[in-house]
Order: sequence, then C-alpha cells, then structure tokens
Amino acid sequence: MDAMEMELSLYDWSTLPCRRCKSAQHVPGDLLRLARARTREEAEPRGIEGHVFQETWGTRTVVPVARAMMAGLAGPGLSPQARHRFLDLVWGFVVLDDDDLAEACKDAVRTGIWTLYEEVLSGRAKGSALVAYWLVKEVETTPARVERLLQVARHLLPEDLHDDED
Repeated sequence: MDAMEMELSLYDWSTLPCRRCKSAQHVPGDLLRLARARTREEAEPRGIEGHVFQETWGTRTVVPVARAMMAGLAGPGLSPQARHRFLDLVWGFVVLDDDDLAEACKDAVRTGIWTLYEEVLSGRAKGSALVAYWLVKEVETTPARVERLLQVARHLLPEDLHDDED
C-alpha cells in the first residue's frame, strides 16, 4: 500500500456526494486509475471532473480527493502525465467559488507543500512546474519563501510566466 492508497482508505466514499452518481464510491478507483496513467488520454479525469468538481464548483468530496492527490504526488510512481493532471486538478480545487471548500483544499495542499517545491525545482516538466508554482504561491504562508523560489527556479518555469513579483 502506498501513501495515496492509505489516504483513500480513510474515507467512507459511499457517504460522500457525487453530482452524477448515487455516491462517490467510484472515486477511489478513478483516482487509482488516474495515478497509473501513462498517456495523456489515460490521464483524463473521468469520474472526477463533472462528478466531484467542474470549473469553479465542487462537492465536499473534493477535500478528500485533494488529500489523496497530495499523497499521490509525494510518491515516485506517477508518470509525468498523471503528475500534471493531479497538479491541474488540485489547482482547480483551491480556486473553487465555494470559499469553505477552497480553504479546506488549501489546507490539504499545505500538508504537502514541500512536494510542490520539489516539483518546481526538479526541472522535470515546465508545465507541471508552473502549476506547482501557482499552488505554492496560492497556499504558502511565508511570502519570502515564494520570492526565493522564484529567484532560484525562474529558469525552470515557462518564459511567459506572468507574476506580480517580476
């Protein structure tokens, strides 16, 4: 069992809401499938997008999903495609229109913030680094840390990064 599977096992998914199904019972399987994705097509968030989250709305199920995704990001097994999709979805969770859900997701992200710093600093993929940077900037409580990250990792981020601190 890895950290993501452990986190998934903490919830009774059958009691959590889904917008398209009777419950979110299918979500752990959908997240594990997404975590095993090796191609862009396999990394489509079927069972997540439109079910527990879409654009700027979400159900309370996004909070345990965010926690599970942060646990997944901490492990070494995600492909670049799955890693990018996890980061992209988590970004969507922290900017939800529902302030309470967004804040709960931000708290989940803060528990794994060093994973995000590592993503930016890794040089693996500029797209993933950019989303990780946005997440850090959104949830980091020490502004000097964000400033320093941009100083040391600017060359690892896309050139068209629009940032107020530039």
